[in-house]
Amino acid sequence: MRRRRILAAGGILAGTAVAGVASRSSNEHGLVSAARNPSDGNEPERNTESILSDTVHETTLYEIDASQDGPTAMIFGGVHGDEYNGIDVGHEVTDWYPDAGTLVVVPETDSVAVENDEREGIDGDLNRHFPADSEPESELARGVWEAVDRHDPDVVLDLHRSLGIYGVHQQYVGQAIFHSPDAYGDELTATLNDGVVPWYLPMHRFVAHESHLSGPLLFHEAARELDAAAYLFETTSFLFDRETKNEMTRVVTAALLERHGLLETGGDR
Repeated sequence: MRRRRILAAGGILAGTAVAGVASRSSNEHGLVSAARNPSDGNEPERNTESILSDTVHETTLYEIDASQDGPTAMIFGGVHGDEYNGIDVGHEVTDWYPDAGTLVVVPETDSVAVENDEREGIDGDLNRHFPADSEPESELARGVWEAVDRHDPDVVLDLHRSLGIYGVHQQYVGQAIFHSPDAYGDELTATLNDGVVPWYLPMHRFVAHESHLSGPLLFHEAARELDAAAYLFETTSFLFDRETKNEMTRVVTAALLERHGLLETGGDR
């Protein structure tokens, strides 16, 4: 049920503590719990399809369509095959219950890179294959973009993992949310910083960056070509274990879906 520009106005999550801190599980009465449990008992319609079926790049796309009208959000994990938080949470999200709209998830976007536990796949770094003003540069990028174009999302979220701390380890981007103009980057970083980042790790606080969209990344292309609200999320491996990275990734995913009208605000449900 795709409806461009029925994005939720306002936003009511900023500053709300929606999850625990490092090595603690999600707050089961918050948004993540809401995403795991239907609010009205109505099961969404769930479908799967293959991207680049019968090729070495074949990977599964999941579509979860709520009974209530709303926007379409598309979430990608595994664009880099060794960034497990996006892969793990991408698979989790395929079992979530949107309250409105359509949720489209590709947990293992570069399936070869994921299988080989490597950043890059057969044709190199997939997230550099979407240049402005030209066609995607590889077979996989073209197959991914065909799926994006066909689903015509209002919102795109690409889940990643950095290795360092923002502003400290200059060779890494660190923990950050890169976003298109007029997106909710500042609000999402506030959600993470106020509710998830441990108080005793102030250098791990997230930062938001509005992107100029001229680069060759998947989220750039979604913003340029489809006028989508587009995000690239980076958590960090520095001092964080796998579950902590997953926690931050699932919280930002739930918060983004709430901001854009696919999830209702959390609470006991």
